[in-house]
Amino acid sequence: MAAATMICCSLKNARKVFARCRNRSVQRTFSSATHQENETELRDSTLTAANFQSRPGMERLTDKNVLPFSAFLTDSFGRRHNYLRISLTEKCNLRCQYCMPEEGVKLTPRAQLLSTSEVLTLARLFVREGVDKIRLTGGEPLIRPDVLDIIAELKKLDGLKTVAVTTNGINLSRLLPKLKEAGLDLINISLDSLVPAKFEFIVRRKGFHKVMESIDKAVELGYNPVKINCVVMRGLNEDELLEFVQFTEKKPLEVRFIEYMPFDGNKWNFKKMVSYQEMLDQIRQQWPNLERLQSGPADTAKVRVKDWTQFLCCKSFQTTSNSNNLSTTNFSTCY
Repeated sequence: MAAATMICCSLKNARKVFARCRNRSVQRTFSSATHQENETELRDSTLTAANFQSRPGMERLTDKNVLPFSAFLTDSFGRRHNYLRISLTEKCNLRCQYCMPEEGVKLTPRAQLLSTSEVLTLARLFVREGVDKIRLTGGEPLIRPDVLDIIAELKKLDGLKTVAVTTNGINLSRLLPKLKEAGLDLINISLDSLVPAKFEFIVRRKGFHKVMESIDKAVELGYNPVKINCVVMRGLNEDELLEFVQFTEKKPLEVRFIEYMPFDGNKWNFKKMVSYQEMLDQIRQQWPNLERLQSGPADTAKVRVKDWTQFLCCKSFQTTSNSNNLSTTNFSTCY
């Protein structure tokens, strides 16, 4: 079976996807197809959804180990897209240097943003087609007033296994008990430096201690692992790679090192970029016995292991210990 892959729905393109999904749901009387039906549809690009469901001679697979999956979410490489990201807002209470200009960005008119009911309808349509994991992103998703209601309603969808959030952690500690009660399964927290002054320089706001408090609160409430996203930039924080790895020694954390990527307004400069390979080489100087773990063909990370730590690099890595009591961590560079 092909590895899980991901679909992204931003605020600006979600209405188009929403309309396409609604059209699909009208045309199709069922929500999934066998692998063989997927291949048939992919070979014949002129085959419409309506024709696809009504072909009388189409043979179905009899192998009970092959689960049905939507042709709509299976691409021409046979990858099954079962992971959906939904951006809840463009707004953010930080101004990270790698993400947006200091003055912020021009916001989309409120009338053009997805309403709560549209977010839930969109999610329901994708889950019906085979999506089993949804991640809520932003901007900063936790500044959206209805985020608790959205998570609680998502958890009611049959077939949805995981609801995750990517957050900057500023408001997380305060909201986390209610988020957990609503059913939040996974958390990614952004943290680009372990030095308070450097953190504030990178994000152009105060809040380092709030983020650290959120990490501790997530661990306290049983989230394991808590994933930490760290964008690595030359001249700012590339000297903290080893400290971030060590940060995972006594806590159930995965640190994901992310390559500095170009965005409109972030004044991207190639000279500031620290590549995945350079990060790995630097970590190998401290832990030379990194061992590559097996990953799926569509994974965006590579994992290796050394001593007490497991790292991730979007490209993903891990480290192993002779002890049976291995704590795990990840470092990753994600695209």
